[in-house]
Amino acid sequence: MQIFPLIFGAISLLSPFVALIVYMMYIGKTAEVHLTKPLQAFLVFIPVPVLILLFDPQTSSLLLGLDAIFAVGLPVLIFLLTLKHNHILSNAFLAAYLVIAAWGILRYYLFQTYQNQLFEQGLQMVKDRLPALMDKSLTDQTLPIWKAIIPAIWVVSQSIAWLIGFLFFEKNLQIPNKITNLRFPVYYNILIMAVLPLYFFDQTKVLFYNLLITLCVIPFIQGASLVWQRLSLIFTNRFISGLFMIIIVLYANILLVLIGFANMWFSKRNLTIEGDAA
Repeated sequence: MQIFPLIFGAISLLSPFVALIVYMMYIGKTAEVHLTKPLQAFLVFIPVPVLILLFDPQTSSLLLGLDAIFAVGLPVLIFLLTLKHNHILSNAFLAAYLVIAAWGILRYYLFQTYQNQLFEQGLQMVKDRLPALMDKSLTDQTLPIWKAIIPAIWVVSQSIAWLIGFLFFEKNLQIPNKITNLRFPVYYNILIMAVLPLYFFDQTKVLFYNLLITLCVIPFIQGASLVWQRLSLIFTNRFISGLFMIIIVLYANILLVLIGFANMWFSKRNLTIEGDAA
């Protein structure tokens, strides 16, 4: 079984998204070992990414190797260390996410030129192959916005992988529907409020948007879990509940963020010192 983290390290060079999901599935199946020895899987995971960093100096390879370590290997390690320390799934989930979020912002400023080049290449490819979809007036208005929030888009994408991997982790541990019991600490809201002043300075406005979108992922997850819990009480058919949930996520995502934000402030469970196993 020890060969699997090595394989996941190689997969993470191709797709951090897929690697994070399968890595968490593996951790769920071997939790008894890795919760007692969190470093064990990580030390087997990192050799391939480290070799890439050492022997291939190209910018693309450096980014791939660092993504493998900081977007896959390290978040899982932090998750296991936090869970071993306080046995609270919510805190472990949050700690790992903060690693992903911090790297998502940092990676852009370290590799900004390279990522902008990739963005322009991708845009040109779409223009060449699907010119009918590229309305000039619309793209002139929206493309600068999309380009500005590249870091946040990457974080949101990887956070989806983290959430899916976490759900598989719970499933392999046979924890029933614990996602609805995730409760994040009220102090996280203070972190969101701390970035608000960045909006009032032109030099930091782009950073503000990226940080705000990135930090709002956690209240979004909490808000979505609360709404899903309520829908499950209203509809016994999971397909119908799921359909309503998809509609809410697509058209009322800001509302879900506000629900999660408010719940972190006002939930009595967040006022307790010890918390719970969620």
